[in-house]
Amino acid sequence: MIYLVYRMRLAERARRDMPAFWEWLEERERWFYRGLPMVKEVRWFYSVVGEVYMLENWAAFEDEAAWGAYRQALGVLKSDPLWESQRVSQEEWWDFVDTKIMTDPPVPVGLQRR
Repeated sequence: MIYLVYRMRLAERARRDMPAFWEWLEERERWFYRGLPMVKEVRWFYSVVGEVYMLENWAAFEDEAAWGAYRQALGVLKSDPLWESQRVSQEEWWDFVDTKIMTDPPVPVGLQRR
């Protein structure tokens, strides 16, 4: 798997009204990822110690081709003024810190107890 990882710092608006932020995030996730079937899983992590008010988004893709299809689909979506207007409204809630691509190791390591 390949993971596209975004790190965002919550903006003042989000920090002032955390219930509204979490509600907005739930709605945004449904809106943003609908129509992007190449995204196999989305995970969110919220920092509570250290860099507080930091959020990570991990989007999983089966391979590089799927990630490329995602980038291509975003290019098409961004050309729609209504879609793009809704996408950039995220700047009211967070500031992007950085982005990286991660991948699973080539050997079966890791522990999951569910």
